Amino acid sequence: MIRNILLVTYRNLVKNKTYTFINVTGLALGMAAFILITAFVNFEKSFDRMHPDAAGIYRVESQFYRGDNLTDSWPTSTNGYAPAMKANLPEIQSYARINWSNSERVVKYNNTKYREQHVCFADSNFFSFFAYPLVKGDPLTVLKEVNTMVISQSAAKKYFGNADPVGKFLDVNTLGDSFHCMVTGVFKDIPANSTMQFNFLISWSTSSKFVQNFWYQHESYTFVKLNPGANIPALEAKFPALAERYKTGSSFKDLKWAIRLIPLTEIHLNPAKPYEIEVKGNRFAVNFLNIIAYIILLIACINYINLATTKSVDRAREVGIRKVSGAHASQLVLQFLMESFIINMVALCAAIALVLGARYGLLHYLYDSNTYGLLFNSALLLKVSGVFLGSILVSGIYPAMVLSRLKPIAVLKGRFAFSKSGVLLRRGMVAFQFMASVLLIAGTFAVYRQIVYMSDQNTGVNIDQTIVIKTPVNTSNYTQKINSFKNMLLAFPGVKAVTLSGAVPGKEVREFLANRRFGAPKSAEQAYEMLKVDHDFMQAYSMQLVAGRGFDKGRPADSIGVVLNETAVKQFGFASAQEAVGQKVWLETVDKHPDEVIGVIKDYHQQSLQQKYTAVILFMDPSLSWIPADYFSVKVSQNNMAQMVGHIKTTWNDNFPESSFDFFFLDDFYNRQYSQETQFGHVFTLFSSLAIFIACIGLFGLTAYSAARRTKEIGVRKVLGASVQSIISLLTWDVVKLILVSSLFALPLAYIFINLWLNNYAFKVALTWWQFVLPVFTLVAIAIATTFYLTFRAALANPTSSLRNE
Repeated sequence: MIRNILLVTYRNLVKNKTYTFINVTGLALGMAAFILITAFVNFEKSFDRMHPDAAGIYRVESQFYRGDNLTDSWPTSTNGYAPAMKANLPEIQSYARINWSNSERVVKYNNTKYREQHVCFADSNFFSFFAYPLVKGDPLTVLKEVNTMVISQSAAKKYFGNADPVGKFLDVNTLGDSFHCMVTGVFKDIPANSTMQFNFLISWSTSSKFVQNFWYQHESYTFVKLNPGANIPALEAKFPALAERYKTGSSFKDLKWAIRLIPLTEIHLNPAKPYEIEVKGNRFAVNFLNIIAYIILLIACINYINLATTKSVDRAREVGIRKVSGAHASQLVLQFLMESFIINMVALCAAIALVLGARYGLLHYLYDSNTYGLLFNSALLLKVSGVFLGSILVSGIYPAMVLSRLKPIAVLKGRFAFSKSGVLLRRGMVAFQFMASVLLIAGTFAVYRQIVYMSDQNTGVNIDQTIVIKTPVNTSNYTQKINSFKNMLLAFPGVKAVTLSGAVPGKEVREFLANRRFGAPKSAEQAYEMLKVDHDFMQAYSMQLVAGRGFDKGRPADSIGVVLNETAVKQFGFASAQEAVGQKVWLETVDKHPDEVIGVIKDYHQQSLQQKYTAVILFMDPSLSWIPADYFSVKVSQNNMAQMVGHIKTTWNDNFPESSFDFFFLDDFYNRQYSQETQFGHVFTLFSSLAIFIACIGLFGLTAYSAARRTKEIGVRKVLGASVQSIISLLTWDVVKLILVSSLFALPLAYIFINLWLNNYAFKVALTWWQFVLPVFTLVAIAIATTFYLTFRAALANPTSSLRNE
């Protein structure tokens, strides 16, 4: 029996080459898209799950309340939280901290030196608390002693080549401190799906004794493991009372200090907060892409079902004869399931080939290379296997049941016709395809409108033709050398301005202080971002003054003056920018004098449009000299940037031989903030287009069959005087009508989904009526273009050919 089933299946597939090709192509593209999207989704959802006890690890995040109002929410905590919680809260089993403050450091071994991004202090139990594997060293002791450090395999290769790094020393320098550390261990390179990325960890005991358990610098990530059965809300509720015993300083004293315990595995897809180190994912985008994966697969299956049931008219006589010959319904169901299995198997093989091909081409354009490792992991293979079996059943069971229930006498007498419920179901499935297509087209328009809006928006600062150089590490006569280097750069032909600052546009201002208006009580303190600048900063970046003036070299008193942005003016409670000028403010840690507001600048986008405007204070106060200026910004007029960089590098090496030369072009750096949105736009557009294409090839197959079945009807209409245009309109109107009806359901869903996605952005494009109407017209145009050739050919056919046998 099996042999006969296979033989009949083969003959039917070969006999109907066009429909076989359409089905295989649709299913193959659907499965390939499903695999690619699911690999990306799995990667985004896999963050930090490499730790065996990841489900029981929580990050301690800080929250501050004035009354019942949340004033600040940070992912970081102070170094003092963890030991105080362990000593006073029995629910805490253990903790581990990693301090990211000033973690960009120059690391040197003999003549090899590089500026490294994340050189952090970590608790001695870090490698026993987390499961980052060590290839050299004991996890219990590698970070136990002062002036010891552990490095990654890549760092070991970079600095020591093939030599054993254990026991050798590295010099680690910043502007404020220097360490001579012995390498005591080597860990495997941190996987890409870890929220924490680092290559160097220094023992916690090496850091300043003052900050090791300090309660007033929220600059560390604190992680805790809880005892079994711990009640998290109850534990969080205990913290404010505990904090009252430790926050003995004046800053934020009148605020309620609280915490949130965030599961480690949820951190990556949670919304970004200020002062986070990791690059965040987008939970809404990930979940929506996951939905698209199943929609694409479902569209491909619907194509198969529709074509199979539509062609059941041609298969009806075969089924009737087989039933008269004694075939059971189960045998007929098995026959059609076998056809579905073979088509799905061929489609799956083709899909795997497409995925492997995309891995070496298309994926480089769409995804980070780290996603590749999850293309064929066990979880994805299990899901694909389930989808494969589901696709066989979904695409095969309904046509099989329809045909197996045919009455052989009616079929053999030529009285076979589709039931009303069958016709409605088929139209409903086509309507679902059109709904999904309208939704995806509307989504694509919305994504690209937002991307264009962000890229075209006026940032409020001039970032063009700007070379940014990172300042050197600690050196003798630092201030004199910095000023001398700046003057040398200004003397270069083509250099228009040079300025020093603590941050540049596109970089978060990571220094903040709790400040208040002069005369206001301590309870009025709020957090402000503190941007250290020099006299030339505002002019170099073409910042727009709203009131007052900028810093003036001819006015020595300006050294204790400040310039506020408009958001800072509102936060201080000034009625207007004009009122703020001439007023004084108290800056945290500056107790000897208040600082005068000398000017107000228009709010500008320090970061991407995904972020709200923040309260920023531009300052030069020498009392805050501990806040570093980390960047030179060099404004140039010439086009030969490579030559200019070469001149700057030569001058740098002459002045700062102990520091690596590190630079970037500011416009590229700033626009990199939108790389995730751009990538999402590419992914969304590609797979939306693929879903629409699959729907269109199914529509093409249905139209081809419909035109063939209505040949005699078209002939009769032509004989009776119908024009080609009217016949084309007749054949396409059913499709257009379905699209219009589907759009009534799709557009409200599109509006909801687009609004949900746009809520991730503080600054977003306004929704307009045309962006919802245009997808409908686009789909109508695509559908008509898809069916036009077939309908046009049917309308032009000679009617005598179809009527001569009547």
